[in-house]
Amino acid sequence: MQFLKSPIYELKQTTREFRWSDAFVLLTITALLYLGVHFGFHAPEVVKGPGIVLHPAALPYYAFRSVIRMGAAYLLSLLFTLVYGYAAARSRRAEQILLPTLDVLQSVPILSFLPVVLLGLSAVMHERLAAELASIVLIFTSQVWNMT
Repeated sequence: MQFLKSPIYELKQTTREFRWSDAFVLLTITALLYLGVHFGFHAPEVVKGPGIVLHPAALPYYAFRSVIRMGAAYLLSLLFTLVYGYAAARSRRAEQILLPTLDVLQSVPILSFLPVVLLGLSAVMHERLAAELASIVLIFTSQVWNMT
């Protein structure tokens, strides 16, 4: 039984003091949970889609809006990629945090973001604006994973 007394098997005390940063993290998580529940109870019961015109003359207008959405998402994803890549390249510590985070987020299917983004935005914005921003966010996520 001599091997049980070797330094390898010594138990170390792993407790530490409660710090202000711990209180901040706990308060932030509590606030986010409260906001989620609050917005969940105050979300509209029925979310109506935007009314559309089915006349062929409206097609260029809708095509223009689609191009604007894609352009906005592309610019946002390009900016995000440059900032994210710069931060990961400049700091070893940031790289250790940012790269695994990116790997986890890339493994989530893009369409699984749709309900969360759309309901979250429509709880705080007009439905039409929420639908536009939700589509930009989803296009952004599909583009940014390929850029980073």
